[in-house]
Parts: sequence; structure tokens; C-alpha cells
Amino acid sequence: MYACEADYTNNVQILKAESVLYEYPDSAYTILKSISNPEKLSRADYAAWCLHFTHAQYKLFMNIESDSIINVAVRYYENSKLQKYRGTAYYLSGCISELLQRNKEALLAYKKAISDLDNIETSDILGLATLNMGYVYVKEKNYYHANEYFKKALKIFERTSNDRYKMYCYYQMSQMYFQLDQPFDSTMFYLNKAKNLREKLNNTALKYELIAYEGELLYNKDYRKAINHLTIGYKYCPSGRIRYAAILAHVYSRLNMNDSAKYYLEVSNKETSSSVNEVIKKLVNAYVYGNEGNYNQAYEAMKDAYIFQDSIFVAKLRDQIYSIDKQFDLVEKEKENAELKIANRSKIIWIAVLVIIVLIIINILLMINSQFKKKQLQQALEQQKLELELNKKESENRKKHDLLLSKLRQKIDMTINFNRVRQGQFDPVKQINYFDIIANEIILSEKEWQYYIDETNSLFNNKLIEIRNSHTELTPPDMIVISMICLGVDISDTCQVLNMTKNTMYSRRKKIKKRLNIDVEDDLEEWIRLNIKSFAA
Repeated sequence: MYACEADYTNNVQILKAESVLYEYPDSAYTILKSISNPEKLSRADYAAWCLHFTHAQYKLFMNIESDSIINVAVRYYENSKLQKYRGTAYYLSGCISELLQRNKEALLAYKKAISDLDNIETSDILGLATLNMGYVYVKEKNYYHANEYFKKALKIFERTSNDRYKMYCYYQMSQMYFQLDQPFDSTMFYLNKAKNLREKLNNTALKYELIAYEGELLYNKDYRKAINHLTIGYKYCPSGRIRYAAILAHVYSRLNMNDSAKYYLEVSNKETSSSVNEVIKKLVNAYVYGNEGNYNQAYEAMKDAYIFQDSIFVAKLRDQIYSIDKQFDLVEKEKENAELKIANRSKIIWIAVLVIIVLIIINILLMINSQFKKKQLQQALEQQKLELELNKKESENRKKHDLLLSKLRQKIDMTINFNRVRQGQFDPVKQINYFDIIANEIILSEKEWQYYIDETNSLFNNKLIEIRNSHTELTPPDMIVISMICLGVDISDTCQVLNMTKNTMYSRRKKIKKRLNIDVEDDLEEWIRLNIKSFAA
């Protein structure tokens, strides 16, 4: 996880060196060299320093004997998201491995570089990694695959408009066409492309090498022109002098110019040369002996050349078959790994999708359950609150009912006692005074009756007002009787309070039934019970 968060450097000197690295590698090298104790820098700064320092050394053709420095950058960037620098690190690792003649490691590093750099914008480093892949295959004598990589590199450099590297691609493609025995016109076509770009760029380093290579292509077609071109290569290309001397000897022998042929043959014999040069030398000897009339020795020399050439061909074919077979195994292995990787990736994606779906479903169910429980709790709280309010109201109504009934009964009892006193044998004057005092204290007045009517109405949720409003013929005395019935006072007590006989009360009740539109046969108490619900209901 830490590696995935790897950062690039913000060191000013390293960034400055990077900015001039491609155009002025010597200046970049000087800047990086001036940093003392780079290994004490932070991991990000040190990795960047190792990357650009190795790059500057390689571009300046310095002798690099170890890959320890570039490996610091490879290890830092290999698991990071910095694809550009990771690809560059792999590219330089391949270059160093190739210098150290570890072609397999170089091939693997170049492939990693191409894989990383191909995912970002086209760059010269991507083209160079592809071009170097072709060089490695040339060393393995796998010319077909080498040519394929040279073609891919050419397309990349065409996109980057880098004529210098395009020139090298054309040159290498021409050589691969020659090695693969392709038509001479095609071989010369790519060589001429390389020559045109060389003249455009005024590149003197490759000038004489291209001229000498054209001489090699013409050595059995145009002898005079081949000699001119090969002589230039012999003079100005020291690294290929032995090879050019052997070919010049062969061309001169074909022209029956034995002295010149022997001169260049002696030059080519001074140093150990390649197997191809050995074949040329034997052919030169055969032509020289033949030109001198020594046909037996010419035959033996030609025979040796043929046998040697045949052994080279068999070895070359074996190497070619081995390289193709090895490449096929590598491709098949990569294909298998890619398919397995894709399959595993698909499984991981499907598993991740299923996990996400399950988590979403679980989350939805939890949310629904939470909402349901919340709703249940809210309903329970509301029900509890309602019950509390009902219980509170019921308790208040009971208290009010009991208090009202208590007051009324007290008044009833006092009225009864008063009536008894009024029927006694007392002094008339005193009796009158006494009656007035007691009456003011205990007898229910019209105002008090209205109080009882209002309290009864409140006790029974304003039902009495509703009945009076819907039956306007009802009188205040009627409402008193209805209130007494609602409070549960029996007829006898009601008659005592209202100072009525039972017959008068029955007559009053009939009038109330009529005013309420109730049949005479119906029970008034039952009607009131059904239409004016008690507080307990």
C-alpha cells in the first residue's frame, strides 16, 4: 500500500537535470554528479536520481559495469502509479542488462517497459525499447521477429517525428531483409530511406557505415561499385575493417585481380573473424587458385568453403528453429497467462459486483427494518401518549363527576331536611326568617342549576349543548332534568330537589320526549345513555 502511494521527486536539482537530459545529457550528468551523498536523500528523490543518473551515463556511452543503481529506481517505481518513470526504469534496466550480455533479462525488461509506456502517450522511450527488442532478437539470430520489432519501432518514431531513430529503423529493416533473403529491391528501398534521412540530418557517424553496407549488398552484382563502397568502409569504419577486407578480397578475386585479393586476404587473416568471413576467405583462396591455374587447390578450397558454409547453415537453421520455438513457447505462455489473468480479473470483478449487490441489499433491508422499527416505536409512543391522555382525562372526569355528584347530593340532603323543617310546628315569624336564611344557603337557585348544567355538559364532551342546539324547544328546566339523568340521580331525589311530585316529573319527562322526537313508549334514560356517552366510554 505504501508503494502504491509512491511520489515523484520535487528536488529542484534533479528536476533541472531531467529537463535537459535528452538534449544535453552531459549537463544533466554534471548536475546530478554535483549532488553529494544522494543515497541520503528521501526515497522518492534518490529513486529519481538513480533513474536520471543511469540515463545520462547511458546516453554519454559511459562504461556501466553494474545494474545496482538502476535497480533502486526499478524497485521504487515497479508497484507505483507513475507509469512513465516505471517504464523508463524498465527500459534502462534492459539497456544495462544488454550491455552486460544478459539478453534474456534485457528482453523481459524491454517488454515490461513497452507494456507500461504503451498505456500512456507515445514517447521516444517507448520506441527505443521496441527498437532494442529488435536488436536483442538479432543477437539471438531471430531475424523475423527482429524485423517485426523494427517495423513497430518505425511506426512509433513516425508518430513522434523523430527522423534520427527512423533512420536507424530503416537501416535495420534493410539488414533484416538481406538476412531473410527478401527481394533485392525491397532491401535497397529501406537502405535508400535510411540514406535520405542521414543526408537530411547530416549524420556523419552513420555515413560511411551505410556506404560500406551498400557495398556488401552489391558485392556479387556490381563489382566496381562494390569495391568503391567497401574501400570507404575499410578506411573510415575501423570496427568493420576485417569484414570489409574479406569481402574486398572476394570481389577482387572474382575480377581476377589476385594481387589485390591476396593483400586484403592477408589483412583479414591478421585477426580472428566471424564464421561468415571464414567462408569468404576460403572462397577467395579458391578463386585465386583458379585464376592461377591451380585447379586442384582451387577445388579443395571451394570444397572446404562449401562444407564450412553448410555447417554454418545447419547451425544457423538450428539456432533459428530454436529461437522460433523458444519465442513460440514464450508467446504461448504469455497468452496463457493473459487469459488466466483476464479470467481471474473477471472472477474478481463478478465477486466484487456480487458483494456490492449483497451489501446494497443488506443495507436496504437494514434501512427498511430501521424505518419499520422507528415507525413501530413512534406508533407505540403515540399510543402510549394517547392512553396517558385518555387515562388522565378519565381520571379528571371521574373526579369532576364525583365532586359534582357530591355537591348535588349534599344539596339534595339539605333540601330534604329543609322541607322537613318547613312542615314542623314552629313560630310562624321565626319560621319565615329561618326559611329565608336556609333557603339562601341550601336551596338550589336558578344560577346554581346553570352551573350544574354547564359542568355536566363539559363532563360529557359538550353533548348537552349539541342536543339543546338541535332541539331548540328544550327549556332550561328540561335541561336540568336531562343533566340529573346524565349524572345518575334517580327520580325520587330529582323530585325532592326540584320540589315536584312524581306525577309532575313523569309529565315533565313526557314533554322532554316529545321535544326530543322520542316515542312515548321509549325509555328516556336509555335514549340519553345511547346519545350522550358517559366519560367512561
